[in-house]
Amino acid sequence: MDADKLKDFAVYNFEKLIVAIVVLLSAFLVYSGLGKPIITEKHDPERLAQSATEVKRQVDDDHTDAIVKNEENPREPKFDIALEQSKFLQPIKSSLYQPDPWDLSKASKEKVRRKDPVLAKPAAVRTTGVIASLAYRSQDGTYALVDLEPADEVEVVEVKPKRSRRSRRQNPMDMMMGSEGDMDMMDMEMDMMGMDMMGMDEMSPTGASGPIRKLAADKNLGTTAKKTQHLTTGADQPPVPGIGLFIAGTAVIPHKQLIDAYQEALSYAAEYDPVKRDLPRYVAYQVQRADVTNKSVDQLTDADWILRDSNDTTIWNAANYWSGFAPELVPDDYRIPGVTMWIPPVLLDPYASFANHPLIPLKTKRALLAEQMEKEAAEEKANSGPVDIGQFEIDIAGGQTRSYGGGMDDGYDMDMGMDMDMDMDMDMDMDMGYGGGRGAGRSAHEGKPAEENPVDYKLLRFYDFAYIQGKTYKVGGKVVGMDPRAPRMNRQYVYRVRFAVNDPNFPKSPELQPKSRNLDPEAYKRYVTLSAEAEQTQKRNYKRWSEWSDPSAPTSLPPVDRVAFGSVKPYKPRVVNAGNRRIEIESDPPKAEVVASSFDPRLGVFVPARMEATEGTVLSTEVESAEVVDPITLEVKKTSEPKVIKSSATVIDVEGGAPLEIVDDETIIEPGIFLMVDSNGKLQVRDATEEQRVYRIQSFAEERGL
Repeated sequence: MDADKLKDFAVYNFEKLIVAIVVLLSAFLVYSGLGKPIITEKHDPERLAQSATEVKRQVDDDHTDAIVKNEENPREPKFDIALEQSKFLQPIKSSLYQPDPWDLSKASKEKVRRKDPVLAKPAAVRTTGVIASLAYRSQDGTYALVDLEPADEVEVVEVKPKRSRRSRRQNPMDMMMGSEGDMDMMDMEMDMMGMDMMGMDEMSPTGASGPIRKLAADKNLGTTAKKTQHLTTGADQPPVPGIGLFIAGTAVIPHKQLIDAYQEALSYAAEYDPVKRDLPRYVAYQVQRADVTNKSVDQLTDADWILRDSNDTTIWNAANYWSGFAPELVPDDYRIPGVTMWIPPVLLDPYASFANHPLIPLKTKRALLAEQMEKEAAEEKANSGPVDIGQFEIDIAGGQTRSYGGGMDDGYDMDMGMDMDMDMDMDMDMDMGYGGGRGAGRSAHEGKPAEENPVDYKLLRFYDFAYIQGKTYKVGGKVVGMDPRAPRMNRQYVYRVRFAVNDPNFPKSPELQPKSRNLDPEAYKRYVTLSAEAEQTQKRNYKRWSEWSDPSAPTSLPPVDRVAFGSVKPYKPRVVNAGNRRIEIESDPPKAEVVASSFDPRLGVFVPARMEATEGTVLSTEVESAEVVDPITLEVKKTSEPKVIKSSATVIDVEGGAPLEIVDDETIIEPGIFLMVDSNGKLQVRDATEEQRVYRIQSFAEERGL
């Protein structure tokens, strides 16, 4: 047969070949299976079930006697506890614990020598870029804002009456308060009273063209500028506004950890004096900065760090250039004179964001302790259960009730508090050395910490100024008004800090110097070196420095523009239900009024401008005349020429403005949320609710009747 016929045969008989192969394979499998044994003959299911039942019964039987009374393997205790305990009574050879010669001398004379306390480094360094109007000293008190004319009167915006979706059934509360007309009349009277009060607070009767507008004192979120005196001549120095551009920083000093370190190193040593010398006395701090714009923190070397602030630097700036200080926000318990530096005199703007630290409470230790005691008392009262009358006995004659336990009245609580205070005062007197009862040769403070119940942290506050009005610097033999090492715009910086204490083993006062024979070997070596240096220089190097803190997170100077967001304008979106989904369709994107501002160095203040913002709005605008607040007098002035608010900040998205469904009042809307990119290119999420106070102040909302 030729090839073509073979192909045709294969094509026309392919199915038959497949059937033939399947039949042959089936026949082979049947033949192979005939020779296999039957599985039920070897593994009978009924027999396997009986075997399993028998095994389970044997497992459930009690085999205690067979185990305990096994003669081949008797269960007798092999651990003799009495023998093991007797081993502990045998003495250990002293040669195993032979001390070195120095420790031997201490042990033989029962003398503990003075060691150097371990100084923990500062922690949690936080930095913030700040731009604000600052109060500076001046000779005559003249500045650019004085020459501006008073601002025009504000046009009051007509507020539409509120509408609410009222139910057909009258609310019982409405019946109690009266009809809707009565409520509207009350609201109108309240609004009129508010306008009158606002006019009294923010208007002054003087002025040639009418009353002079003035910002109310309670709306001044900064400090009130006050005149100062020259340090040497005593001449008055009136305050003037100027630009404050700096990076502010805070860190915490682990004060409680240092108290424990001093106690461990010195409290049992000779000449222990926790009142005058042997306690952490913070005397200085230093701040270094490194530029990380083009390198990472891990790539920094010691040459990259430059000194930017110290207690001497800030004290000099405050004494010669600042016109006073802003009111302190941190309680005395957490501040250190000369280390917790003063807050610069920030005008008009709040300053808590850079003056506080999250690890520093805003309440005193005493107040926190009182709150804790009240909380514990409330929990104890809540868990005490119902009062058992059987625990009380009534004094019929005098009408007094005595408790046999489980409760106390207010009078008893007050008495106990007085007793506790008296006991605490007595203990303090004993600790301070005013009480007796001690054996001769032993200090009354031995083994006690220098401070009872110390706070966990103390605050360290520092600044790195880019510009200080009136300050000059010598550069290459020339006097310039700019610091050549000041921080620059669009640069990233990290900071590290350290602090110094008065060395307890080489203090500032020579009269408090401990005897050298009472010093630990390491402390003695350091004492010898410092003493030789003091003899040559006639100055005591009494500052003992901590290690440098870990670097802070990168920060930079802020842009010269800012924005305060108002509420999103109300709108009612169209709602479409698609299955189980509820979709809101916006005909137009939400809009909001914002106050965009840019800092004017000539005026020394932010120049604000109101504008409408929505998705894609660049917060830059131009106004014919801007209204600015004089931060010294709080008078509202107007600029005589157009002002351009330059900013590259852009609003990306706006949410809010739709009526809340959980209430019937259509005027109550969803709060505004804004997504924006600031002038430094950083994404920010802003909440209009948090910025309402600042926005209303900067937009003169109350004057406009809003």
